[in-house]
Amino acid sequence: MRKTEIRSIVLIALFAALMIVGAYLKIPNPFFPVYFTFQTIFSILAGLLIGPKNGALSMTLYMIMGLTGLPVFSTPAGIHYILNPTFGYILGFIAAAWSVGKIGESFSDFTIGTAFLASSAGIMSVYLLGTVYMYLLNIFYTGTPIGYLAILSGMALYFIKDLILIIPAALLSVRIRKQVEIMC
Repeated sequence: MRKTEIRSIVLIALFAALMIVGAYLKIPNPFFPVYFTFQTIFSILAGLLIGPKNGALSMTLYMIMGLTGLPVFSTPAGIHYILNPTFGYILGFIAAAWSVGKIGESFSDFTIGTAFLASSAGIMSVYLLGTVYMYLLNIFYTGTPIGYLAILSGMALYFIKDLILIIPAALLSVRIRKQVEIMC
């Protein structure tokens, strides 16, 4: 196995592990029964720091671990989690890591502005997939006729939290990438 392949495997595993940590760093939300977690920011950092392919692979590894029953999600895991209204956000983490990485690598110079733009697109990926999945699951599986705007308004605090967190993520990712370039 080549050195670059080993490095990729280690980074994929590292970001999957960071997602687990992000799931367990929970802050209670007094208005909604779902905790604030740090998963979105770790999925964005995966895309910013290890690229679209490896970032998406790390989030896919995280999802597979949870679906096999390992306690890596913020709530009990297993294959049944596919029917959890928040499973769309897990899918969104994969899309976010990929889209953030793709946008980040499309610019010749990786700046704070580039990182912030890419991170913003990642947040949109998470919330678009997450809210659409929740809406469709409520209509077709639970039979609960909840409006899409109601779901969006319920996610507003989480969205604001993630918008605030991408500021330090953009700053941190630029510094880390510069340090890694210096070391290589």
